[in-house]
Amino acid sequence: MSELRRGGAKKVGAGQTRLLPRSRAFLLFLLPMPMLLLACVNAFSSAVSALGYAVGFAASMIAATLVRKGLDIEYEANRRKIVRRSSSIPYKLLGAAVLGAGIFAGARFGAEIAFINSVLLGLGAAIGSVMVYGTDPSRSAPDMPAIGVTSEEVLEILNEADEKILAIEAARSRIHNVELKDRLSKIIIGVREITDIVEDDPRDLRRARKFLKVYLEGAQRVTEGYADTHSYGDTGELDSNFRSVLTTIETVIGEQKQKLLENNLTELDVQIEVLQLQLEKEGV
Repeated sequence: MSELRRGGAKKVGAGQTRLLPRSRAFLLFLLPMPMLLLACVNAFSSAVSALGYAVGFAASMIAATLVRKGLDIEYEANRRKIVRRSSSIPYKLLGAAVLGAGIFAGARFGAEIAFINSVLLGLGAAIGSVMVYGTDPSRSAPDMPAIGVTSEEVLEILNEADEKILAIEAARSRIHNVELKDRLSKIIIGVREITDIVEDDPRDLRRARKFLKVYLEGAQRVTEGYADTHSYGDTGELDSNFRSVLTTIETVIGEQKQKLLENNLTELDVQIEVLQLQLEKEGV
């Protein structure tokens, strides 16, 4: 994967970034492991104790999964500048409650600890989970009446654009021509700059929607098509056609950024129509 991202800086891919918050829940998966061992050991001496440890372990694993889901949602809600609606399910709080119940079951029925002490252990585990992993983010997200869409709709378009950019980067990695790879790198940076403009001021979505949804998809298709076929035989004409398309893409990106700054939409639509016709002509 290319190291080029917004503003030319390195940005971790979506799969990798999700690992960052998920790794925080690793301890919740690790700590209950002794209960699994004790359940196996006690299976031959005390069925009740073994069952208590087994229930405690299973509940703790469910709790860890719920907390990890909550961390994923929190990351997705916070990774952009736009406020995002979170899930209607409070996964982290639910995970803390299930963890408390699991620790109670393991302590009371597995280790046969006194009831009140088992309750305190379970309560302590639940409170500790909340202290370490926090509560769930807000479920509300403000509308954006100035542009007639919600923040969710803006984020959906930006996320789709990110996926298309990643696809272009993946295709770029399969192209061996240094000149074309460099031009694609600059195109990727330019597109990232446009998504940054929209993220900074979602009112610009009206002027960038067609670029992000229609034109960027065409740029992705033509890049993937070239990457799939450029290594077969004589590609002189193919290279020439691809260079021509890249020139148009570069021009439209420059026009798009300029029009976003100037709040002028009509002339840019004409430029995008020209590019679409060119893509169709090249068989994309």
